Amino acid sequence: MQARRDVQGHARLIESAIHGHAVDREIGQEVRHSWSRCIGSYALDPLQSKKPIIVERGDLQARRERSGALLPIARVEMLGLSRQMQHSQYGIMLTDRDGVILCYTGDPGFSDIARRSGFREGAIWSERELGTNGMGTCLQMQRSVIIHRSEHFLVQNTGLTCTAAPIFDMQGNVIAALDISGSSNEPQMHTLALVEIAALNIENRTLLEAARANYILRFHPFPEFVSTPGEGVLVFDDTGIVVGANRASLELLGYRDHKSLCGEHIDVVLDTTLAQLITLSMRPSLRPEPIAAHLGHLRLFAVVQAPAPDTQSSTRLAVTPFMLGTPEVMDSRDPTMAANYHIARRVMNRDISILLLGETGTGKGHFAKEIHKASARADQPLVSVNCAAIPEQLIESELFGYKPGAFTGAARQGNIGRILQANGGTLFLDEIGDMPLSLQARVLTVLEDREVMPLGGTKPVPVDIRIISATHCDLVEMIARGQFRDDLYYRLNGITLTMPALRQRQDLRDMVHQLIRSEAGDRPLRIDEALIDRLVRCPWPGNVRQLRNVLRNILALSENDQLTPDDFDERWLHGGLVAPRITPSPTQPLTQAAVNADADFVISENDDALGDAEREALQRTLESCHWNVSEAAIKLHVSRKTMYRKMHRHGLVRQASDVRRGDPGLPDHEAAGSGRYGDAFLISAGPGHTTS
Repeated sequence: MQARRDVQGHARLIESAIHGHAVDREIGQEVRHSWSRCIGSYALDPLQSKKPIIVERGDLQARRERSGALLPIARVEMLGLSRQMQHSQYGIMLTDRDGVILCYTGDPGFSDIARRSGFREGAIWSERELGTNGMGTCLQMQRSVIIHRSEHFLVQNTGLTCTAAPIFDMQGNVIAALDISGSSNEPQMHTLALVEIAALNIENRTLLEAARANYILRFHPFPEFVSTPGEGVLVFDDTGIVVGANRASLELLGYRDHKSLCGEHIDVVLDTTLAQLITLSMRPSLRPEPIAAHLGHLRLFAVVQAPAPDTQSSTRLAVTPFMLGTPEVMDSRDPTMAANYHIARRVMNRDISILLLGETGTGKGHFAKEIHKASARADQPLVSVNCAAIPEQLIESELFGYKPGAFTGAARQGNIGRILQANGGTLFLDEIGDMPLSLQARVLTVLEDREVMPLGGTKPVPVDIRIISATHCDLVEMIARGQFRDDLYYRLNGITLTMPALRQRQDLRDMVHQLIRSEAGDRPLRIDEALIDRLVRCPWPGNVRQLRNVLRNILALSENDQLTPDDFDERWLHGGLVAPRITPSPTQPLTQAAVNADADFVISENDDALGDAEREALQRTLESCHWNVSEAAIKLHVSRKTMYRKMHRHGLVRQASDVRRGDPGLPDHEAAGSGRYGDAFLISAGPGHTTS
C-alpha cells in the first residue's frame, strides 16, 4: 500500500511541477521542461512499466562502425573512469546521438541493478523512449546533467542517480553522451566533474583523429597548456578556411558558437597569415610558438600540425586493422584490448619499441602484423623471427646473415639475414624470451647502433628497422635468474601491451560470433545461442588458436546450417579425436603432421594408443640423437620448444648417463631439471600418461 502511495505521489509531483504549482522539493527548470516534453511531445505515462528497446545486433555493429575513432578512444577513458570509481557501485555507458548504448562497463556489484534497469549495449535510452534520464536528457539539452532519483520521469527509474555529459564533433554537433549511473542517495557533484573531464578528453582526441586530413592549430595563452585538455584546437584546410574547432577555442577566441567560427578565414580569426601558419607546420620542433589574436592584444602560443601524409590511406588503415579487421583484433568491448588499440595507434609511427606479452595463442603475432599494416612502414617488409623455432646453432646466421664461405656448409651466395630483410620495415621477434643469452648482446648492439655485421663480414651494414617483440615468459623473472639481459629488456620495452587470455576477455561472446562467421565464409548459418553460451563457458587454455580449431571442427562436421550444442564435442577441448583413430606402426617414424597436431593442446587419455605411438617415436628419435634435443627437433621438423613440451607431456626422462652428452644448447640448470619445466624431466609418468 505504501509503495502504491509513493507511485501516485510521483505522478502528482510531476503534474504539479509542470503546471507551476508549489511542490515540496526543489525541481530545476531543466527537469520541469523535460517532464513537459515527456507528457506533451512523447505522450509518456510516468506510472507505466517500460523496458528499453534493444536494437538488432547488426544495427548496433553498424552504429559502432559509424562512430569511427570515437569508440576506441572512449573505451580507454571509460577504463580510466572505472579505476577512479573503484569500490563504488556504478555503470559507465557511452551512447550515440540517438541514445543507443554503444559500450557499457560497470562494477560487478551494480550488475543486478543494471540488468533490471536495462543498462545494456544496444538499449535505446533516449528521452523520447524512457523519459527524463541522464543519457537521454543530456542529448536533448546538449549539456551536462544530473538526474537524481525522483527527477526521472518514469517511476521505475527513481532509484537511480544518473550523471551525463555530451560529446561534440568539430562542427559543434552532439555525437554522443557519456554517463555514470548508480543508486546513490545524494547527487554526486564529484562524479559530474569526472564525467565532464572524460567527455572533454574523448571529444578532443576524436577531433584530432578526425582532422588528420587538414591543418590542426593547437593553442593556449600559456605555452605549458598546449597539448593539454584545456587547449584550443582549430582545424583549417589548405585554403585557410576554418572547418572545425573544439569548445575551448570558442571561449579562448571569444566566439559565440561553432557556426560563427567555422567558415571564417584563418587570418580573420587570428592576427597572422596562412603562409606563416603553414611555415610553422613545417618546423620539426613541437615547441609552441607565439602568435597574435585579434581579440584585444591577446598573445597565444601554438603548434601547427600539417595534414598527415597519404591521409586517405592512413584513415583507412587506422580504421580497418583496429576496428574492422580480423576477429583477433576486431573492435573490442574488452577494456584491455581497447586500450591496446589506442596505444598502438599512438606509437606505431614513432621510434618506440613495442613489447607484446600474453599466453600462447592470444594473438600476439597477428596484432604485430596489424600494427605494421597500419603504420607508415606498411609498404615495407614485415619479417617475423620465431626465436623458439630456429635451432640455436642456426639462429645467429638466420638473424645476422653471413658472407659466402663464412663457415662450413654456408650457401655459396651467402645469406642476407632476417634483420637486413626487414630494412625499412618492421622486425617482429616472436618468443624473444627463448633467444639464447649469447645472442642477446649482439641483438642489443644492432638496436643501439642500427647496423648489422654479417658472419664473416668486415664492414657493418646500416639498417633502418622498427622492433616489435613478443613473449609468453616473465622477462623480469628471467632477468633475476640471469637468463635475460636487463639492458636488452629495457631497450625492447619502449611500451608494453598485454594481450588478455581468452577466458579473461569481456568480448568473448562477440569473438565467438565473429570467428564462426569468418570461418564459415559465404555459407549461410543459423547459430543457436545455447551453443554460444557453451563455448563462452570453456576455459580455452589454447586461447584464440584453440577456439578457432574447435570452430573449424564444428563447421566441418555439422550436417546442416543450424549449429546447436549437439555439434560440439567436449573431447576437442583436450585434443581428442572424433574420427576413427588409426594407430601408426611402431616402426614408422613420427610424421610432421602428428608432431605438429596442435602442439598447444594436451592429448586426451581416451587416445592412449595414439599417445603410446607418439611417445615411442619421440623416445626412439631422441635415443638415435643421443638425447640431443636440438638435433631431434631438426630431424622431426619441429621447434625445440615443441620437443620439450612433448617430452614433458609423455614423461620422457634422460638417464643420468645421458645428461652430460645431451643437448649442448641446454643450460646446465635445465639439464638438471630445475629450469623452465622444473622437475618435470626427472619424473616418469609412464607410457602414454598425460602430465600436462
